[in-house]
Amino acid sequence: MSENVSIQITYAGPALENNEMDVRELAPALVAVADLLQEANSLINGGGTRVDVNVHGSFKSGSFSIDFNIVQNIYQDILRLFTSDGVTTAVNLLTLIGFTGAGVNGLIGLLKNLKSRKIQKIEDIDNSHIRIHITQEETIDVDPRVLDLYRSQRVRDALDKVIAVPLGRTGIDEFRVTSPGEHEPVIVTKQETQFFELPLLGDELLGENITEAYLQLVNIAFKEDNKWRFSRGESVFYAVVADDKFLAGVNRNEILFSKDDILRVRLLAKDILTDKGIRTEYTVLEVLEHRSAARQLKLPMEHDNDD
Repeated sequence: MSENVSIQITYAGPALENNEMDVRELAPALVAVADLLQEANSLINGGGTRVDVNVHGSFKSGSFSIDFNIVQNIYQDILRLFTSDGVTTAVNLLTLIGFTGAGVNGLIGLLKNLKSRKIQKIEDIDNSHIRIHITQEETIDVDPRVLDLYRSQRVRDALDKVIAVPLGRTGIDEFRVTSPGEHEPVIVTKQETQFFELPLLGDELLGENITEAYLQLVNIAFKEDNKWRFSRGESVFYAVVADDKFLAGVNRNEILFSKDDILRVRLLAKDILTDKGIRTEYTVLEVLEHRSAARQLKLPMEHDNDD
């Protein structure tokens, strides 16, 4: 089963007086529209549906418009459409994003109301609505799925590229969405650009563990951060050396190093989720042993053969 729905996205402003838009600005925006719809569909419907987005351009004075035809292929049993956990159709998906219904109660409407402010409180109203408290007096009621879209980094990143990035260009002053049967278009002005920018996300600590490990020296750093370079098997990484007693001995030249020396250490590893993926940070908490990498042959002592 499939459903088709169409919308038209228009960028307007002095830079588009000749009905032209730099392909370097247009192409990322087109891809981002597809990403936005696909990410929203995946978040809300899981693997039960697929959204395909097709486009063609149209032109009016002072603007550049792109017609999008969204095709949603539904794979689940048709009976699920009549259950409470059924598929969110393409039309409703567009409403949740805010591309239809004048964007009032969708993600676009929520961002317009928030104006980059933080949400103060979330209150459950019923199964289909939650109340978002922006201030003590100012609230907005939305579908819980709108909050899911609001919290999704991938959805917000795509929306940033669809709206904020083009409106940040000189001479592009308005983003507008119209759809068949809708009397009021969804409009975002240049003055509202910042409301749609992807907020910076702080790093998140996923977990940490302390192990005893053998590390081979690659480079020694005599700087304030004390980040030394080590190898461990095929892995090469930097680690902060936080053993003050060991460092004091190094600074007093009481501990001397040769190439590829080995340290037995208590090693702290932290796995941190960043915008670019998982990063692991290492800290040497304590140096337990320092040994030379030079290997020596064992002497064939007579007692080695004794029973």
